[in-house]
Amino acid sequence: GTVEGISDIGFSILQYTRGRFPVMDVINLPMGYPSGTVATAIINEINEKFQPKELSDTKVMYLHSHGPGTIHTKDKAVYKMVDLKGLKIRSHGPTAEMLKCLGGTPVAFPMPELYQALQKGVVNGGVYPMEANKGWRLGEVTDYAISCNSIGYGLGFFVVMNKDKWEKLPDDVKKTIEEINQEWVIKHGEAWDSSDLIGIQFFLDKGNTVIGIDPNEAARWKKAVQPVMDQYEKEVKGKGLPGGKVLNYVQKRLKDAEKGKFKSKYIAAD
Repeated sequence: GTVEGISDIGFSILQYTRGRFPVMDVINLPMGYPSGTVATAIINEINEKFQPKELSDTKVMYLHSHGPGTIHTKDKAVYKMVDLKGLKIRSHGPTAEMLKCLGGTPVAFPMPELYQALQKGVVNGGVYPMEANKGWRLGEVTDYAISCNSIGYGLGFFVVMNKDKWEKLPDDVKKTIEEINQEWVIKHGEAWDSSDLIGIQFFLDKGNTVIGIDPNEAARWKKAVQPVMDQYEKEVKGKGLPGGKVLNYVQKRLKDAEKGKFKSKYIAAD
């Protein structure tokens, strides 16, 4: 709609048009994104560094990503990978492939249908960030959140503007908008994290339990989902795009975050 000028500015999710954003889909992989702040910084760095053509038909205002996606279940607690066997979990795209690798059974349907599906026992759980426990009130119909950040995925969002509309703006207005974009990419990453904290509190207030996965078990989960990354690299390379380089860049930045050395212009300075 934004490309064709139906709207001047658009705000949506990369996953809503599968295959349309092959490079940027890296944000949706279970690579271990630790927070919305870090994931948001990384998705903007990827766009800046690799300048994928898939976004070039618009003027990108900024990109952002929610915090680490978490497996939530009703009735059954999950401590090990084997506990996921036979559980029907609402998921989509790369997260569905992730669940298959972990032994679960992915079930695809729109997010607005998840509350009722959990309530009626159609599925045993869902995969979503902690924020959704309050935002979608899913903490009312689940019992456990399985915190395993080694497989934390993001969900990429974009804010873009029609190119023709952008080019018609005066230079001083463009400059002002760019300054606002830089301000809001930082605010949006922080907003995801603060919303996650609210979601966790709501979840716990309902008497639910957050389960931390043992580090050795978490390492097993991370190894188990590696085929999802391998498939991404194969598909993106098949389109003549640098999937391997993008993956390597993300892995390097996640190691920086793990070591407490993550610095980015897309994160507020200390």
